[in-house]
Amino acid sequence: MTASPSLTVLLSQYRSVSIIGMAKNVGKTTVLNRLISDFNKEKICLGLTSIGRDGESVDVVTATEKPRIFVRSGTIIATATNLLHFCDITKEILAVTDINTPMGRISIVRALSDGYVQLGGPSITNQVADILDEMHKFGTDKIIVDGAVDRRTLASPVVTEATVLCTGASFSNDLETVVSETAHIARMLTLPKIEDRKVLDEFMRMPPNEKMTRIDDYAICLKGAVSDGFIENLIVSNVRLEGAIIVAQDPSKIFIKPATYEKLLFRKIVLMVVEPINLVAIAVNPISVRGGVFDKHEFLTRMSKAVAVPVVDAKSCFEGAPNA
Repeated sequence: MTASPSLTVLLSQYRSVSIIGMAKNVGKTTVLNRLISDFNKEKICLGLTSIGRDGESVDVVTATEKPRIFVRSGTIIATATNLLHFCDITKEILAVTDINTPMGRISIVRALSDGYVQLGGPSITNQVADILDEMHKFGTDKIIVDGAVDRRTLASPVVTEATVLCTGASFSNDLETVVSETAHIARMLTLPKIEDRKVLDEFMRMPPNEKMTRIDDYAICLKGAVSDGFIENLIVSNVRLEGAIIVAQDPSKIFIKPATYEKLLFRKIVLMVVEPINLVAIAVNPISVRGGVFDKHEFLTRMSKAVAVPVVDAKSCFEGAPNA
């Protein structure tokens, strides 16, 4: 019986990492702070940014207390200009980009002292990717992108090389619901890559405004979002689906409920993607901001049995459940 390795070990080989959550207050910032602390001990040049806003002491939506983000001198930060005065670090402005957000243009700064920061970045996938490219030019060894609720596009392989999914008691006060819903999202995020050359070539040839194309009797290529409604319409249509492969761009484009996925499995329909997401681990937080608490060991154990990736404790990012 061995424990899961630490999250820093699991993420050591990747230059860019995204942290996404099942809901608000499930432990994303806690995981972020732990990673910042651990990676700083390794003397690497760390970069930080966010999709949306993070680092404020009180959540502007839920009015609940949040952990602040503490950085060390030398950290590279990409944040909205209007948030710079909330950062109590001495800073060197390295660049002011042309990317606008409701909180101002994105600036890239270097921390010249330790302190607390607020992060605010763009919500458009390509813009986040551009920000990461700019940050790497200033010598970052690793960049962590803090995600917003329900923004799985951040995990797209065109943005970050690896992803951590956070879940916890704040998602639901029922442990079974948390485990089953998280396991479903993990399955969607880890859908296999299509290797069929004919299907890949056809997918790449699809015009941007073409949503679906059929390849013989065995594959359906879909561009854009794959939703419950779209799948339900396919099922009730005259399109032959039994044993077919449905191919999407990447898992961030797939938004279907467990019941819909079960319908596909029942018909032996396989979901695949052109660009797979690299889900490295799931971090669990047994404490809810609403006052509920799960047993940590039970949570870790049940979550570990439900998914095929390592599961770690959000607070320590280390104490994973034993694996047989």
